[in-house]
Amino acid sequence: MPRYFFHVREGGDLSRDIEGQTLPDAEAARRGAANANRAILGERLLHGGALNNRQIEIADETGHVVDVVTAHEVLFQHGRLRSYSDDVTQSAPVMTSRKPPSR
Repeated sequence: MPRYFFHVREGGDLSRDIEGQTLPDAEAARRGAANANRAILGERLLHGGALNNRQIEIADETGHVVDVVTAHEVLFQHGRLRSYSDDVTQSAPVMTSRKPPSR
């Protein structure tokens, strides 16, 4: 199986992934990059910081960038906030209105 590297670019800074991950194909690498970007964005939401100027460059074993996943792609789809089936907030309790107790 091929090895893919997820280099994180934020503005002019690039943090290179030196370990990489063995994945079956580029589509699996894209899903992995989207998940990594979601995790980073979650940390930013908790601790503060810009959300929209990060991208993950997916490089193959030769160093060739085969795809790029941006924070915008992870956050939005068709101009609306994107939802994910594995989003843990979907299992959070939902506040429902309750009638005041009868007296």
